[in-house]
Amino acid sequence: MNMTTVTEPVFSRDGDRWVPHAEAAGPFRGLHGGAVSGLTVAVMEEMARAEDFGMPMTASVYILRPSPHEPLTTKVTPLRIGGRIAILESELFAGDKLVAKATAAFVKPINLPELSTVAAPATPFDPSALPKWQRSNNITRTTFFDALDIRDDGQGTKWGRMLRPMMPFDTPFASTFALSDNGTPYWLSGTELWPPRWGFPNIDVSLHVSRARQGAWTGVTPASDWRVEGSGLTDAVIRDEQGVLGRGCQTVVLTPM
Repeated sequence: MNMTTVTEPVFSRDGDRWVPHAEAAGPFRGLHGGAVSGLTVAVMEEMARAEDFGMPMTASVYILRPSPHEPLTTKVTPLRIGGRIAILESELFAGDKLVAKATAAFVKPINLPELSTVAAPATPFDPSALPKWQRSNNITRTTFFDALDIRDDGQGTKWGRMLRPMMPFDTPFASTFALSDNGTPYWLSGTELWPPRWGFPNIDVSLHVSRARQGAWTGVTPASDWRVEGSGLTDAVIRDEQGVLGRGCQTVVLTPM
């Protein structure tokens, strides 16, 4: 699949509804968490751009229940608009059921040149020459992973970019958010626990960044802490083509297959 020829987004707009395409699906039932979180963040990103609220700095999504593969609606509510900071809330509905809820903060930039001496230096990297990530699973139908180009550096970092846009408008922060949602399977695939004997749904995703993403690629360097009580946490360093971008976290609930 060629990025330059695929223009159909993962979600299309139909009036006030969002129609998920096949690539929005998850490996089990309903939509993939990355697609759900990407959608809920994208509609806030769209409002922030239209209203000139500034740069997205952080977002958190709670996945309240599985999202069915059917048209969905969203509602965005400003929680605070003032000075340099705007905080928005996004709700995702399947019919009248609330399936996900998110918040995001946007900050208008200012110029502080005296901080240039302490800012982390850029470390440019082009992941396009890395080998493709070899996923081993028995899922034959189309899922969200088919919308992604994922590369493996062999040292614990997976690099991904969207093969098709998330939405019918530009969503760099939401795309980074959606790619960050894959931290747990990235980590798990490199351990002796693969293939997994449990389900590992995450009930939330959060992302904090220090600047705007540069380039199309998002790197995820994950570490997970799974416990015998059936709970876990995935904490990942998030990168772009210029270096460290931020951190992403997921709360994981382990369930019998």
